[in-house]
Parts: sequence; structure tokens; C-alpha cells
Amino acid sequence: MTMSKRKNSEMWEYLESVGVLENGTDMEIKSAKKAYRKIYLLKYKRKQRENKPEYTVNFSDRKGELSRVQTSAKRHKMTVTGFIRSAVLAYIAKRYIVPDTLQVAQLEQYLSDCLNEVQNISRLKEKYTWDRENKYTAIEKRIEKLEAEIHSLFRNPSEVINDCKNKIIQESSFQETS
Repeated sequence: MTMSKRKNSEMWEYLESVGVLENGTDMEIKSAKKAYRKIYLLKYKRKQRENKPEYTVNFSDRKGELSRVQTSAKRHKMTVTGFIRSAVLAYIAKRYIVPDTLQVAQLEQYLSDCLNEVQNISRLKEKYTWDRENKYTAIEKRIEKLEAEIHSLFRNPSEVINDCKNKIIQESSFQETS
């Protein structure tokens, strides 16, 4: 190692500031290096904690909490920590976690393919079939609306609280009519 690289290193600066580098024994230099590494590691850990805070969450095995979280994480094809993070952020945003984004994308693709087929059929204009064209355009509009609704539902689902309220209202109105 050249001297210029040594002088740029923080460890060598530390060793020089301690005064061990020029007139210290091998044991003193080793212990100074060890002390520097200890200080460096403490600073590094402090910086990491500031940049990436960590939290510990405990789940009860007796109540089945851990197994429910693990099962849900598997169903969403996520790690447990990733699932917990996503669930917390979704709860804060009052949204659902979509179980499988690939399935959602496939469903959207199927709807789009269906719309394209109907558009192709409606473009074929036959003689004396103006009534049929009206039916095709009605089907086309309905599929466009369905596609927009499903896209909205999957990409921006309604709030969980609203779903619970709607369910309660439906059950109470059902009991009143009975």
C-alpha cells in the first residue's frame, strides 16, 4: 500500500491523531486499530438506525396470530416482513392489499381482449343490420364501462371502513324486511 492511500484513509488519520503510527509498538498499533474499528462500527450502526429504523413485532402462537400472518403472506406471495409492511401501509392509506398483481393484470388483459373482439365485430357492417350494429355498440360500451370499473376497483379499491359500513347497512335492511 502506498503512503498516499494510507494518508487518505480514516484509519490512518486516526492512528496519526493518536500518535501511535510514528512511534508506537506493534501491539499499540493493533490495539489502536481495534479501538478505531469499534468506534467506526458504533458510528456506522448509529447512521444505519437513523436511515433505516427497525421495529420488533411479537405475535402469539397460542392465538394463532403468527400462523395467520404467515398464511396470508404466502397467499400474497410475499415474505412475512414484506407482507406486514404492505399491510400497515395499506391500512394507513385505507386500501386493500391485492393478493396477486399478476392475476389482476391477466384479468385486465382478458377484459381488454374481449373489448377488442367486440370492436372488431362491430366494425364488420352487414347489409340491413343497423339493429345489430346498435346491439354491438351497446355491448362495446358496456364492456368499456366494465373494464373501467374493474380497473378502478383493482387499482384504487374502496376503503375498508366503507365496505364494513355497507355490509352492516345491508344486513340491517335485510333483517328489517324479514
